[in-house]
Amino acid sequence: MSSYKNEYESVADPHSLTSEPDGDDNNKSGLRWAYSLLCGLIILPITTQWLPSEVALWKQADARNHWDAKDPETALKLSSQALHWDADNPSLLTERADWLAELERYDEAIDIYQALIATLTTTGESAFTIQLRIQLCNHFNSRSAYTKQPSDETWQQWEIINTWYRSGDRIKQLSLLQEANLYNNQAYQLAVSNSHLEEALGSASKCLELLGGEIYCLYSDPMYYVQTAYQAYSQKKYRIAMENLNKAVDKLGRHHALLQATSPKITWKAFEKKKLAQRIADFEVLFGNVLLFRAACLKQTPGEELSQNEVTNKMMTDRLRAKDLGVDSKYFTPKDAHFGNLLMSFRTHSFIPMALDTRGYLYHLLGNHHLALIDLEVAVGATEYELKQFDEVLTYEKDRVADIDFIKKQRHERAKNLAVILYHRSLAYDATHRVAKAQKDREKIEQLGFSAGSLLH
Repeated sequence: MSSYKNEYESVADPHSLTSEPDGDDNNKSGLRWAYSLLCGLIILPITTQWLPSEVALWKQADARNHWDAKDPETALKLSSQALHWDADNPSLLTERADWLAELERYDEAIDIYQALIATLTTTGESAFTIQLRIQLCNHFNSRSAYTKQPSDETWQQWEIINTWYRSGDRIKQLSLLQEANLYNNQAYQLAVSNSHLEEALGSASKCLELLGGEIYCLYSDPMYYVQTAYQAYSQKKYRIAMENLNKAVDKLGRHHALLQATSPKITWKAFEKKKLAQRIADFEVLFGNVLLFRAACLKQTPGEELSQNEVTNKMMTDRLRAKDLGVDSKYFTPKDAHFGNLLMSFRTHSFIPMALDTRGYLYHLLGNHHLALIDLEVAVGATEYELKQFDEVLTYEKDRVADIDFIKKQRHERAKNLAVILYHRSLAYDATHRVAKAQKDREKIEQLGFSAGSLLH
């Protein structure tokens, strides 16, 4: 034991390994002090900046776990501790504000957003502050729904948002779908705020125009077949084109019969009657072009399944039907029945029901309840179908899902979207004295796990 201790001491003792003079020791000691000082000058500032923000993130992560566990009191307490360490962190502030809003503490949530925006806009607006303003509108609207008072603050925020997008032509830098979403957001938030409804309807109309116009949006299901047919036609796959055109014509024919059977009654406003007449005229032009497209496609298919006489007769039938609808075949080309590849996009196809819901709700608020129902019935049908498809896929894939909580959240969001649209339709049904249908929609909302009411927004 003693030999080991002596050996250790001999290694640990610098004087046992060197015979340098004391002056050299002083030089080394000075270098060590200089090195330590330099490290302190570099490391301490980094530590003092890094450590508080890291502690704040740990605290907020803990707060988030408690919030998810339905323990809001502890979550908010930990959120306060996180902000003690990093008081100016936008992420921490907005998450806390959103939690407060969910607890119906709207004034506190709004105060946080307004203070944060004021701090961040001292040198001007940015894309981030614009997104904060859009979220602030949601909280204004939640407070408006809670107090049952219109919210003019939402319009004021959108004036700032629109000014920012117009300056520097930022609006032109957005993709078509992003621009449509911007108009739809404005229209919907103004609708929920129950203020500036005419301006909101203008935004909703711009959104639908970007997607191809209201006829393409209201009848996007059959138009999807037309676009598939056009793609096949361009590749000279005429049999596939004909299969899709037959489906499209069949669906459009049923829609046309329903439109013709829609006779405005005494409860319809003059504006609604005018819009319906224009919609029927636009639909007939669309339907006529699809019929002429099928005739053009038939021309390319003689001898495959039909004789030349049969092809000629079918072509003549489609052309006569188109002429009856007011569409002349003289200047027709297949492109007249096609609208790019826009509706082929899944994201666009999913977005259309939301855009129709926005306009339908605005029509209802403006007293045009019959027009509202036309939009809302299409929106409900499409959204119900999407939720059904989601559930069917989930049934088959549930054992292979890595993050089931994420899937549940997605399913909840889709169900809530449907509940909101059903709520809007129930209001329009009530306004047109279809009480039984309105009640059925409210029952569906309850089955989805929600309560019908303005706070559903």
